[in-house]
Parts: sequence; C-alpha cells; structure tokens
Amino acid sequence: MINLNSKNGRKLMAAGNWIWSLFTINVSFFLINFSVILTAIILSNLPMSTIYYVVTFIMWLMLSLFTIPGLTASFAAVQDWQINGSGSFFKYFFKKWFELLIDYKMNFGFGAIGVALIVLNKVLAGNTQWHTVVLTFTFVYLMALVAATFQSATDFSNNTLTLLVSKPFPIIVSVIVFLVLILINFVLQLAFLSVICSISLATYLSYRLLGGKIEKND
Repeated sequence: MINLNSKNGRKLMAAGNWIWSLFTINVSFFLINFSVILTAIILSNLPMSTIYYVVTFIMWLMLSLFTIPGLTASFAAVQDWQINGSGSFFKYFFKKWFELLIDYKMNFGFGAIGVALIVLNKVLAGNTQWHTVVLTFTFVYLMALVAATFQSATDFSNNTLTLLVSKPFPIIVSVIVFLVLILINFVLQLAFLSVICSISLATYLSYRLLGGKIEKND
C-alpha cells in the first residue's frame, strides 16, 4: 500500500490529478464534437455532388457551433487549471463553451474558411502544385485559429494579429503539436489517447508555449 501522505504518495496524487484535469477537458471537447467527427468522416467519403455540398453546409454549422468555441473553451479551461490548480473541468468547460457561442463573428468566420479549405483540398487533391498551395494556406489558417482561440480565452494581448506577430514560432510549434497528436491517434488508432489527452494535451502545451498565465505549478 502506498501512503498518500508520504512524499511519493503526494507525487502520485499530483500526477493523478494532472491526468484527471487533461481527461476532463478532453472528454468535454469530444462530447460536443462527436457529431462533427462523424460528419467529417462521411464528408471525406462523399463524391462531389449536391449531397456533398449539403453536408458541407452542415459541417460549417457544426464547426462554428461546436469545434471552434470548444477549442476556445479548452484554452479557457487550461487557463483556469494553471491559475487555480488541478481538478474536474466538465462543468467549467461546458459553461465557457455556452458563453463563447455568442462570439458568432469569430466562430462562423473561422468555420467558413475551414470548410472552404476542406472543399479546396478535395477538389485539388490531384493537382500537386495547387494542392500544396492549399495545404500551406491550411497551415496558416490553423496558426490563426490557435492564436485567435488562445487570445479569446485568455486576453493575452491586444488582438490576434498582435499575438501572431509577437509569437510566430511558438504558434507554429503549437500547430505542429496539434497535428502530430491528432495524426498519431488516426494513424496508430490509439483510441485511449484520443479520449484521454489528444486535444487537451495539445491545448495545454500550446498554452505553455504561448506564455499563458501560470500561478499553480501542477
């Protein structure tokens, strides 16, 4: 038996609380984005047709209502964690997500650009040169998305553009972290990692990279 009051016991408890914080943020994000994931799978397998564009419209609504405010809520939850310490963030996450729905300009704007890039990537998949251009714009879009959601959640700087200009390399690394964790999950099909920490760990590391406020060392 491990004595939880001992030094090793306290370390074990701290590690458990840290993992639980990641888990609650991650599961909250996936609960509101489960329908988005299913729609994305359906969309990727549809041929270019009227049905494809109808599903694309639905995808735009879902990204705008679930994914983008959900990502902002993830950053907000990580900030609360870093300021107030580990804990359960289910209630806090959903509260912030609901509040962030009011920011319709950012949500629907990024949703529209995201859907446009999805369509362009599919249309130009056979054209190496133009597909490379679209992929480059997609990476820049993801940089802007990470910066905007972080800024919206934390009020770190005056605006998103200022953040992009002042911290371009941390934002690039943040996007790479998001992509690596997501791709690892899809390629290796690590369902347990997807549930436990894929988005929340990327959000946590990005928060640290971008210099978010930290008061609790856990």
